[in-house]
Amino acid sequence: MRRTFAVSTARLRIMMEAFRGEMRRGLNGKPSSLRMLPAYVDRPTGRERGTFLALDLGGTNVRVLQVDLPGDGRLPVCAEDRFVLSRDKVTADGSVLFGALARFIGRFLRERRLSGRLPLGFTFSFPLRQASIAGGELIAWTKGWTAEGVVGRDVAALLNRALAAERISGVRVVSLNNDTTGTLMARAYLDPDCDAGCILGTGTNICYRERTSEIRKPVGPHGRDHMIINMESGNFNAVLPRNRFDVLLDRSSANPGLQAEEKMVSGKYLGELARLAVVELCGRGRLFGGRLPEIFSRREAFGSERLSEIEKDDSASADGVREFLWDWGARPAAAGDARLLRDVVRAVSGRAARLAAATLGATVTKNDPALEAKHSIAVDGSVFHKYPGFKARMEETLRELFGGRGSRIALAPMRDGSGLGAAVIAAVAAESAKTGGKKPGAGW
Repeated sequence: MRRTFAVSTARLRIMMEAFRGEMRRGLNGKPSSLRMLPAYVDRPTGRERGTFLALDLGGTNVRVLQVDLPGDGRLPVCAEDRFVLSRDKVTADGSVLFGALARFIGRFLRERRLSGRLPLGFTFSFPLRQASIAGGELIAWTKGWTAEGVVGRDVAALLNRALAAERISGVRVVSLNNDTTGTLMARAYLDPDCDAGCILGTGTNICYRERTSEIRKPVGPHGRDHMIINMESGNFNAVLPRNRFDVLLDRSSANPGLQAEEKMVSGKYLGELARLAVVELCGRGRLFGGRLPEIFSRREAFGSERLSEIEKDDSASADGVREFLWDWGARPAAAGDARLLRDVVRAVSGRAARLAAATLGATVTKNDPALEAKHSIAVDGSVFHKYPGFKARMEETLRELFGGRGSRIALAPMRDGSGLGAAVIAAVAAESAKTGGKKPGAGW
């Protein structure tokens, strides 16, 4: 299995060149597996100041934040509450969903005793087509959401309408972003070297700072020399080192033919890739005496969190892996079976880390081929933060690809940065509105 999931340095370099080619095609408006969506915001200066609200919608767990930006190099001060969307809210009519979000904001304001006009930054972690910083249309639902009447609509306008229906007159959406852009902006507020953001969790995506002159496809007004580009990089599909297990996983997925890179690196899929490899080995009599344990018999039953537990055991006898198998309902496993299972897991996760590092390396070298400058990449997500050794493997791959220059690419951990980032984006939008002769939240 090690050879099946192995990716050579030469293959990674070929993939990186293809990735940069897809970036250029997307920027030029040509067919590309990378959407290259303009975010209509540039990196903050760090001098933005004021009090802002943020709504962070990435899944059924919703965060509402109050963020005070000092603008003088000090850390922002954040207060937040968390709310949970029930399943019916994300599968019913869109008015039900946005009504619930508006009520969350209203409850937050009452409990925090906040009043007055408060600009709100909205992190909406689904694919968006934006024409300005203040609005954007939902391209398609993901993550199993199916709320009707939202696809093709401006989600910022839908939230503003719901706020008005709840008689919350002091809050208005002034900026819209996805979680990846928010992660970049949160880091960049205090880190001037930060020019890219990445999510490595259940899904994956990358955004980065691009020269506006490089964006040759039609875009709305921006007025800055640079703009953040949301790549939707999980859909990258050019010259990926896919193997037979990748093909099997894709065929049985809910979106066959899409999100090819995501299916090789993200937490939603790593466990299933390992499970498919175990099923084959067991069928050939090389694992568990040919008797497949129940936990490996059902699709997606072997989650990535189990891979993480397996990789924590570095013992020669793999006693920890054997204990996990027993806890998971498998019959007592021989040490050789436990070690082979661990080898499969390491092969799957090792390839994921190498591919993730290569896409980030390709991103920053698109505009800085010789790595003459320092690049800080804000990274959030459960795989990056919680999976044993994942960050270290990525850093090792960057050194392998770029030698000593690889140290100029810093993987900067950001936890829950999308909420803070939404407030930073709202501050940038408010400042841009002032310099453009308009007040933020016009129409209040």
